[in-house]
Amino acid sequence: MSRLLVVGAGPSGLGCATELARSGGHDVLLIDRVPVAGGESGWDKPEVRDLVRAATGAGVEFRLGAAAAVWTDRRLLLTAPGAIRWVEADHLFYAGGLRPATASDLNIVGERPAGVLPATVADHLLSTGVRLWKRAVVVGDGPWAPHIAERIRGAGGHVTAVGAGSPTWADQVVAGGTGLEVLGSDRVHTLRVVDGTRVRDLVCDVVILASGPLPNRNVDGALAEGAPHVTFVQPLDARGIAPRAQAGRAIAAHWARTNGGNP
Repeated sequence: MSRLLVVGAGPSGLGCATELARSGGHDVLLIDRVPVAGGESGWDKPEVRDLVRAATGAGVEFRLGAAAAVWTDRRLLLTAPGAIRWVEADHLFYAGGLRPATASDLNIVGERPAGVLPATVADHLLSTGVRLWKRAVVVGDGPWAPHIAERIRGAGGHVTAVGAGSPTWADQVVAGGTGLEVLGSDRVHTLRVVDGTRVRDLVCDVVILASGPLPNRNVDGALAEGAPHVTFVQPLDARGIAPRAQAGRAIAAHWARTNGGNP
């Protein structure tokens, strides 16, 4: 029986691990750095609990609260409080989720003050329901942008969208131009939009990076397409718990068919 590892216990990873276990002939271990399954979707949603029950019923073994660090020679290095160990396996499925594009990805230049945040961090902070920002600039129109803008505007803040086409979720829309520059020493106070010789300064107290999504990969040896004995389970187009779980199942089923039981 082959040993298969799935890193990431969000909907995609849960769907992938369940399908692999059901395909037969595989011992499947599902790993996540946090102590509960669900990923960014949360552990307490009924849909997530159903996915966990399905994985458990299919025979998937869970190892939660352990971070995957290095994949090499068909071994995965796991780190957890008080324990560091290597786990041998025939194949690694990486379901580490998605992330917004960073300032570096977007070629944003300038200072590095506080208040320049990836959309996922901004969304987490806004979940408290506290009014955090009065004038927000949201760069991009990724899947996080409408929800974040709704929260900011609902608390009385003003939202300017930059480089996001013509979204309905912003109070003001500004074309992205040819370059963006962050201004501020301790905290951001302006995002400068450059378009040729034209410069436009947008006064703000936060810049939220909401472009993307891009694959979130942080395991050494499983960073790039073509990594040996690695399959990436990071669908860019699927939105919501059920579609992402289905995408994970589809990737696993395709791998099982094309590999014929040979990892």
